[in-house]
Amino acid sequence: MVKLTIARKGFFMGSQTIKVSLQSIEFPAINFYVHIVSVLLILFLLKKTFGDQIFRILNVLKELISASINRKKNDDWMAFCRTRKYWPQKQDSFSLDLKGMYIKSLDFTVFPISNPQHWRAGFVIGNEKLKANEIVDTTNGITIHTGSDLDDQEKIIPIWKFYNGFDHNNPDSSLVNSKGLKEIKFSLIISNENFMRVKVENDLIFAQKVDASFRRRVYLKGWVDTSQDCEIKFKNINYSLWS
Repeated sequence: MVKLTIARKGFFMGSQTIKVSLQSIEFPAINFYVHIVSVLLILFLLKKTFGDQIFRILNVLKELISASINRKKNDDWMAFCRTRKYWPQKQDSFSLDLKGMYIKSLDFTVFPISNPQHWRAGFVIGNEKLKANEIVDTTNGITIHTGSDLDDQEKIIPIWKFYNGFDHNNPDSSLVNSKGLKEIKFSLIISNENFMRVKVENDLIFAQKVDASFRRRVYLKGWVDTSQDCEIKFKNINYSLWS
């Protein structure tokens, strides 16, 4: 703002003076624009120096932040494996709350209470047509589980996998080495390209692309193959979602 001062000398003299003051002129915050230009210049130099690597690093950081925000922790869950109407075998199932989003990762440990015979425990992922009481439904999901028949002397854990052509009567299988068999750790992660990796006791037992719709449902599941009721505990249940 410019301040003007007008002074007049006499009525008939007709002379006047004008004083201009620049004290009230307001200039824009130049420092702010200097900072913006500096940041843009730094990004340009980083781009020229490191190419696309810097942007890949930024994308990784973005995914880590997103995973942290969307990471969930669930209380421990006990599967009470007993007879239920319309449920095949003696089983129990727990549905993770995906809040309408897709599963990204899942970690948990599992172990039977006491020493039941022919117990089974693991997880099932699938689409919206997958039912909670279905143990194996390769049309609408994938089932991966462990169970009894553990080799205590050799420290071997058997893993059964049901997907694609590996149906109820023809499972895919793996053997995993373990130092201790009391608690068995499962972990899975699915990329945004729908490539799923599953580890048991840090051994990779499944790695392939899956149907994108198979990320809409996740069930933890325990059951027994004989008439004996049993309890199977799931601990350290953590999972994350794609936003």
